[in-house]
Amino acid sequence: MAMGVAGRGGYHHGDLRQAMIDAAEAVLAEKGVDGFTLRECARRAGVSPAAPAHHFGNLVGLLTAVATLGFDELSNAMEAAVADAAASGGDRLAAIADAYLATALARPGRFRVVFGRLGLKRGDEALMRAGLRAFGILVRETKLALGRHMTDDPLTRLPSSYSEDADLGAILFVWSLTHGFSTMLIDGQLGSFETLPGGRERLLKLYSQQLVQLLVSAVRQSRSDIGA
Repeated sequence: MAMGVAGRGGYHHGDLRQAMIDAAEAVLAEKGVDGFTLRECARRAGVSPAAPAHHFGNLVGLLTAVATLGFDELSNAMEAAVADAAASGGDRLAAIADAYLATALARPGRFRVVFGRLGLKRGDEALMRAGLRAFGILVRETKLALGRHMTDDPLTRLPSSYSEDADLGAILFVWSLTHGFSTMLIDGQLGSFETLPGGRERLLKLYSQQLVQLLVSAVRQSRSDIGA
């Protein structure tokens, strides 16, 4: 066998990192976080359990890489939604709320890793940058909906302070609704409602057409109260 090439189904030299990430995504999609092991990821990548150590160190390192990708995917989805809303005259805040849920539903295993169902390297610079970018988009769009101008760059660091408690309250409200509903749905906590007529599609429609609209209305009302 040539140096750096594994057997059938394995990886080629230089591709181990991506092969392990792809394998991790496959395991998460099939077995979820509860069935996730480094050994299984290595097996699917066609390498020995010890081989990934050079790139990831251990299971936590691999999960951290997956979480970083998850934050990047969430950010890209929200930014694309903002661009579409701006082009069509739609509401930007509603757009990122819909994108948040869509991202969670597309890769629920990855979403759970991103938000801490398993241990991550919390001091990892790439993970921190990716997380700040994602949260920064939510902060930016909430503050714009409040009529605020950004004084800090939330895409590189969290704002050092908020001019009003209403700003922080609105930000937490937006995140709580979008993240809370997304998490409850993918974790099966809304299962009893999915058995009602219309099933999951009904819940998704209620989220997009009612819950998100209530969120947007509440933020707009908060803006009016601030200006009163």
